[in-house]
Amino acid sequence: MQQAARHEVTWATAVRAMDAQHRTTTWLRLGLVAMLWSVLPWAAPDEVTHGVFALAMVTAGTLISHVHARPTLIDFLDRLPWMGALVSHLTGTRGRATADLPGLLEGGGILIAGLTYVGPWGVAGLPEEAAIVALVAIVSHTHSVFLNVVLDPGFYAPPEPIELGPDRSMGAPHALLRWVRHAVPPGLALVGATLFVPGWNAVLAAVPLSLRVLLSVSFLLLWVVWICFDQVLEAAASTVEDCEYLVRLGAAQDLHSLAKNSIVSVLKAVESPHYQRSEVRGLTRNALVQLEGVRRDWLNQDRTSAGGRLEDLWEAAVSVLTRDWREKCHLDEAARDIELRPTDYQLVRRLLSDLVTNALKAEADHVDIQVTAGNGGRARRIQVTVTDDGRGMPTDVLSDPRTSLAVLARELRRYDGTLTFGPRKAGTSVVADWESR
Repeated sequence: MQQAARHEVTWATAVRAMDAQHRTTTWLRLGLVAMLWSVLPWAAPDEVTHGVFALAMVTAGTLISHVHARPTLIDFLDRLPWMGALVSHLTGTRGRATADLPGLLEGGGILIAGLTYVGPWGVAGLPEEAAIVALVAIVSHTHSVFLNVVLDPGFYAPPEPIELGPDRSMGAPHALLRWVRHAVPPGLALVGATLFVPGWNAVLAAVPLSLRVLLSVSFLLLWVVWICFDQVLEAAASTVEDCEYLVRLGAAQDLHSLAKNSIVSVLKAVESPHYQRSEVRGLTRNALVQLEGVRRDWLNQDRTSAGGRLEDLWEAAVSVLTRDWREKCHLDEAARDIELRPTDYQLVRRLLSDLVTNALKAEADHVDIQVTAGNGGRARRIQVTVTDDGRGMPTDVLSDPRTSLAVLARELRRYDGTLTFGPRKAGTSVVADWESR
């Protein structure tokens, strides 16, 4: 995978991961705001109004953030009068490292709540237990809000705007924002130490000093989460790279087994001294059908959506061969009624196409195919044996990773299978065996 494509995958993964994270953490922050409201009645009566105004901003920000994380609520908000500008703002910030309204309200609001509950202008009259609850709720809410800032998907956006599926980026963030990102963990730790460590009032002084110090230092854990998130994104990009490689192998195998071999038969019929126009026309039609089947397989998300009878598969496999080649191929009669599962069907289709065509290219006069489906221990196993009297197979054919048989061997290993050459004095005997899926 090219570096640019890897960057795109990293950004898209960050966007979708943070979407899910927002949907979960907004519930958490709503609960923490509810905790702050629940301790307000413990304050002195003349301080309640002070507390209500202090909690208004963070409450509004958390509610808007909850709506922001849910497209269905955004759609509902869009149907309300005078909400068009707000909806446009919320939908325009997805995947971008930029200040948004809910983030500003939550960040500023939790700072005001901290100043009001446990800071220099803290409300009077809270008992020690209520003060601890408020302190923990404020710190936890701050963690959640600024975790969204540090892990904002916009920081992972490529320099050039891209479009990947439903997601669109707006380019890399400004250098100043990247600096702010690095400053968030130590900055929060400094603000926390300023607000929580000094005993600004009797309520805060009643909270153990060790707890206040621990909560202040806990903001540095944002760095740890940041590092872990980067590692997960790197792993996701590597996984996509591996999947892309497997898809490319499968595509190459399909082109060789189902398309190239069909064209080879057409060319053989055209160059035959016994040229027959009807045969060439039929083989060309079958080749087109095979190509269309390959195209549909690639577009189908479920690559193993259907199985079938081996006899039907055999008839489809030999239909792309010239008449003289078809007459040389013989399927064991006992195998015709075997019902193949979806994955087995795809594997047998590729095996028959490759092994039979290879045998015929090696000038074999007789190609015998045996297929068995039996139990090997606990699991059902499929075995395909293709025997011919041709000039033989090169001994190093499986050593070259570019050959179709080497690709098939790798595919079979995914299903605890093998591709081996049986002992013969002349010709070739190839045995494919795997666990049925």
